[in-house]
Amino acid sequence: MNEVAEIIYQWHKGVSKLGISRSLGFDRKTVRRYIRMAQEVGVKLGEPLPDEQELLSRLGAYLRSGSLYESPALEAIHPYREQIAGWLADKSKVMTAKQVWRLLQEFYGLGVGYSSVKRYLRREFQMGLPKVTVRLECLPGAEAQVDFGYAGMMYDPDLGRLRRAWAFVMVLSYSRHRFVRFVFGMDAFCWLDCHVRAFEFFGGVPGRVIIDNLKSGVVRPHLYDPVLHRGYADLERHYGFVVDPAKVRKPEHKGKVERIFSVVRQQLLAGRNFKDIHEANQRALRWCKEEIGQEVHGTTKKRPYPTFLEEEKAFLLPLPDTPFELPVWKECTVHPDHHIVFDRSYYSLPTRYIGRKVWVRGTRKLVEVFLDHELIKTHVRSKVPGSWVTDEADYPPEKLAYLMATPTYCRKKAAEYGPYTEKLIGEILFPQGLRNLRKAQAILRLGEKYGADLERACARALSFGNYRYKSLKAILEKGLFQPELPVSVTAPIPLSSLGQSFLRPPGYFGPGVET
Repeated sequence: MNEVAEIIYQWHKGVSKLGISRSLGFDRKTVRRYIRMAQEVGVKLGEPLPDEQELLSRLGAYLRSGSLYESPALEAIHPYREQIAGWLADKSKVMTAKQVWRLLQEFYGLGVGYSSVKRYLRREFQMGLPKVTVRLECLPGAEAQVDFGYAGMMYDPDLGRLRRAWAFVMVLSYSRHRFVRFVFGMDAFCWLDCHVRAFEFFGGVPGRVIIDNLKSGVVRPHLYDPVLHRGYADLERHYGFVVDPAKVRKPEHKGKVERIFSVVRQQLLAGRNFKDIHEANQRALRWCKEEIGQEVHGTTKKRPYPTFLEEEKAFLLPLPDTPFELPVWKECTVHPDHHIVFDRSYYSLPTRYIGRKVWVRGTRKLVEVFLDHELIKTHVRSKVPGSWVTDEADYPPEKLAYLMATPTYCRKKAAEYGPYTEKLIGEILFPQGLRNLRKAQAILRLGEKYGADLERACARALSFGNYRYKSLKAILEKGLFQPELPVSVTAPIPLSSLGQSFLRPPGYFGPGVET
């Protein structure tokens, strides 16, 4: 622009175009073009020349307007603007300026130069313009950025083998003080636990935490209405900070933490072999305070850890008085057996919730069940996988009766029908009570259908010594009852004269009597 201004200055002073060309080393066509530019922006011979800054401003506006580039080539391209816009709108393909030039030649036989196509794309679609960013700084204690990054293989002393490890990093945006912890998973429990440890490491809580859209923090990403993971929302309310998810696929929105992962791999992990993940975490805490925390940061020109102590720590939110109990949230279905499956154990709910979707919050001691944000059930959490935690009050009365049909209950229920039913049930349960319990329950269910006839059927079955369920059911279905029932099961049965001839008096069986 300074050379252009010199061309215009010499022309305004009366120097010929040839003289300007020889003096400044420009082609006469170039000199002629810049003089025409000056005339377009209002510079005239015989009138005062505008101030240099004003002249440069006018020339810059003229260049940005694209008027300089009006040419027959650009006019020839313009009829195909809609087609070019369609090519550029297809985000599934990488469309370049050179490809646009090739397609115009191939499909339409357009004989324009590649430079003309680039100028047209820059003017009409801003293609090829430099990317513009705005740097944002924040106040002390106002913001932190967090994320997970791959950290290689580390030894797990609990399982006794190498496993893939991940680095959790939280960076305070003002001081650049860092917290680094290595973990073997990126699930919700690890995510929350790392946040708690980071807040304790800093001795306070930042006002806003910028996160990536991982599932442990954000269930459904959205630019305006993201849905947070329920456990993370509990953490947010407990510590009083605000979660601010970054825009999807925009790592530059949390660039302070993105840059740290390469630094962790280069300065903390490279060339070191840790005994296990616990040793790596101890080394990471020392590295954050005593090593990287004491180096002058390239942007702030300050040492992060001293800056944190002197300028930022006092502005962090205080830690809560009560510790945060890490919850586990899960959406569960209430199955027909009245139970949900949570953490490999089973917990009961009332009949009216069967088939519904509920949210379950598990802590170390309790399991809380919510429906539409309302607490509907609380159980003590099982410590053994596969356990059934059942509240019998959740069953309907008609189902609960059979659940409670123990041998004692069956005997009591049989006595309500009569002595023969009681005796029959007693005979069935006597040898193997638990094995024959189902049979006894089935016989009592016949009483629900046939009522008092069950007593008469049991009397007939007893007279034949037949305790089979099918036989008793056949007696009830066919009405094969005894004509009259004796008053008591223990009442003496009359004998015939032949039977009485076999009777002997009690003394007959006494000692010392010969037969």
